[in-house]
Amino acid sequence: MADRGMAIPQYPNLGAAIKGVCLAWCQAHGYSDPFCRNGEWWAFPPHGVMPVRIKTVMEATFPYPVQIGPVTLKLFPDGSLAAGSEA
Repeated sequence: MADRGMAIPQYPNLGAAIKGVCLAWCQAHGYSDPFCRNGEWWAFPPHGVMPVRIKTVMEATFPYPVQIGPVTLKLFPDGSLAAGSEA
């Protein structure tokens, strides 16, 4: 199954999928050193010296499809599930 012409990445568990989506978003938008604190993802913006919550800067990002075993979900970069997340 493919979305946007690309293979859907597979992960062993939800935690790994959330981290993978966050890392992919950070790389695509120039954010660095993402980390999770108290269940929220943070990263340093381009040329920034203070981290920001991914949730506050992800704007209208499209959810990323991921596969965990036989289940396909769509996740936002902050780790939240997209509504109607069946792909």
